[in-house]
Amino acid sequence: MEQVKFLEYIYGGFPKLDRFSIINKRFTLSFLMFIGFTIMSSGVMLTHGNSCMNSSNGEIDDPFLHLSSFLVGYIIIQLPAAWLSLKFSPLIWFGRTILAHAILLFAVALFGSLGYIFLVVLKFFEGVLAGIVFIVCHAAWKNWTPAAERSTLLTFALAGSYLGDLFGIVMSIFCASLPLWMFVCCIIGIFGIIWWLVWERTVYESPNKHPTISDEEYNQIHPLIQEELRPTEGVSCKQIILSTPFLVLVALNVVRSWNGRFLTYDVEHSIIILIIRLIAFPLSGYLADVLVRKTSLTITNVRKLFVIGVTLMEAVYFFIIMHHSHHNKGTWLHLVSFLMQILYHVAFSAVSVNAVDIAPSHAGVTVAITSVISDIIMSFGFDVDIFLDKIGWTDVINFISIVVHLIVGVIFGIYGTAEPITAKG
Repeated sequence: MEQVKFLEYIYGGFPKLDRFSIINKRFTLSFLMFIGFTIMSSGVMLTHGNSCMNSSNGEIDDPFLHLSSFLVGYIIIQLPAAWLSLKFSPLIWFGRTILAHAILLFAVALFGSLGYIFLVVLKFFEGVLAGIVFIVCHAAWKNWTPAAERSTLLTFALAGSYLGDLFGIVMSIFCASLPLWMFVCCIIGIFGIIWWLVWERTVYESPNKHPTISDEEYNQIHPLIQEELRPTEGVSCKQIILSTPFLVLVALNVVRSWNGRFLTYDVEHSIIILIIRLIAFPLSGYLADVLVRKTSLTITNVRKLFVIGVTLMEAVYFFIIMHHSHHNKGTWLHLVSFLMQILYHVAFSAVSVNAVDIAPSHAGVTVAITSVISDIIMSFGFDVDIFLDKIGWTDVINFISIVVHLIVGVIFGIYGTAEPITAKG
């Protein structure tokens, strides 16, 4: 290690920025990912917002087309991005994709006002970039975090998307004129380019390639990570996809995506809801690792505690609204909906990390498949829910939801695991 550091200092030219960092390198990586997601999500939500586009494309009452274009790009790229994460460095592609999105924001500012079709095309490419970033983020952690720290580092990194949503919505509210819209897009793009310059000078593929990591941190994480990865080296994508833990995780993601209905909210509550998400998601990840370190619970037990506990509470929620549908949701049921927001993201954090738990070397694959399924179901779930409510099937669907939640909770309790899938199963 000392020889590597010395050679890097002699031949490396300009010193890396992280020579001056007093924070451990794995948290530095998580923090930079957090900022990267914040920048990207800010740009995405800004260009989602109708108030920004009204001034340039006329009154757009229905944003279906450009939002659908984004979603299509986001979904179709995830499986190719998973393949990309197996062949090339996920950390390099994470940085390059944020840079590409920063450049795209300049294109949005310049060409988005020329016509709605230009905006639709640009939103498609924005969805492609967002899908790549989401997948390679999960794949990038295999060399940098032991299983007992995975929840904290990964959920904190992903929480940047929630902060970006908050910033983007706030900016879109006040972005009422074309010059201001273009100016804000360019400012976010400039921040993205600056972020990439820092990323390139700070981030390395693994601890053993990092020239400035302390011996203490290196010895603390690298041998443990290699020991955890070694049993998974011979596993194939087919073995992972056909394994019981993965199939259980797919079923769990179907339930999670159906419960995406919990994410609906009134416009006046949007800021509160976004703050709830921003706090609940990374905090639940941190608490999961605390339970592993401070108690006798295993990582598998903690995942089951979070997932099964929330799944059962959601079943209770469906039971309550099925028998109290005559109550005004503006009263106590409305308050309960805020609790469901918190619980949803507690379970979502556990499910997101579990996709990395069971296949740390192939996390891009597990995340891509479960994410595509979840995105498709969630996209249609809202429309299905509205349709069933119109024909009076709400109670029937709530009853089915209760039964499905109980079944999936039991299945995950029996077959769910945080242990990596190995070549021997």
